Amino acid sequence: MFLFLEHTPAILKDFKMTFSLKALHHVEPYFSGLTACEGAEVHGVAFSMDAESAAQLDRMEGGGTSYDKTSVRMTSYDGRDLQGFIYMNKTPPKGDFEPSSRYLSILVKGAKDAGLDPDYIDKLSKRQVYQPDDITLQSRKKRPDPDSLPEITVADLAKHKGDHPEPWLACLGYVIATKVLFVQEAAHQGRDITTRELMRHHGIPLDDNDDAGQPPYPILKDLSKEELEYVTRWLDHYELNPDGTSKEAIVGYLKEFKDQQKSGITNFKLPQ
Repeated sequence: MFLFLEHTPAILKDFKMTFSLKALHHVEPYFSGLTACEGAEVHGVAFSMDAESAAQLDRMEGGGTSYDKTSVRMTSYDGRDLQGFIYMNKTPPKGDFEPSSRYLSILVKGAKDAGLDPDYIDKLSKRQVYQPDDITLQSRKKRPDPDSLPEITVADLAKHKGDHPEPWLACLGYVIATKVLFVQEAAHQGRDITTRELMRHHGIPLDDNDDAGQPPYPILKDLSKEELEYVTRWLDHYELNPDGTSKEAIVGYLKEFKDQQKSGITNFKLPQ
């Protein structure tokens, strides 16, 4: 736990926020970072914390392996001159790209909650967000019909995780063979991730409410357009290459997921 002694809205001059930190293709393509830029400014919240909390934050941010700790001066909204630090990527980011709508909405909500300048928030909220390109959309259309695929049970799927030579995961019922799993999402192995990513879309704490990919599942036709699109992007991430072409990695379809879609009946509810 961090011990914050004080926090205040503040302005950091001669920097700009860019979406240039490459992340997860098709789903969370870029995260934000700070880039030096004369004449620009970034609005945010300046935190004062004790030495132990600052050291803990350093460790969480990679202990200097990924970021440099850079001393800066900031101006609080009430006019105070503040001396502090920011973390800068060791490899200066290049370009400014499109974040996911989910990620941008988190930043906008945080800015509103912090009471940042309305004009700054308005400008931030109007940033363009990622949309799937034509190649990705065509690849989606070419995905096989679930009825044409071998049925794989939840129990069989669960065996393909950890040290298994061929790890699997499922999303929207499609079972995918993949060896490319980022460390933070080891929880994706050997299970369907549809409900987990639906919770992420709604900002619901994942680990506190995780169902381990077990039934019941949501009925896809009952999801909103935005909900289905976000989870589909996770399927894109695992089933497609970064250029949008298929990896040809679909090995089957989850039996319990298919049975539930055909029945049209579920008692699945998002946690409150």
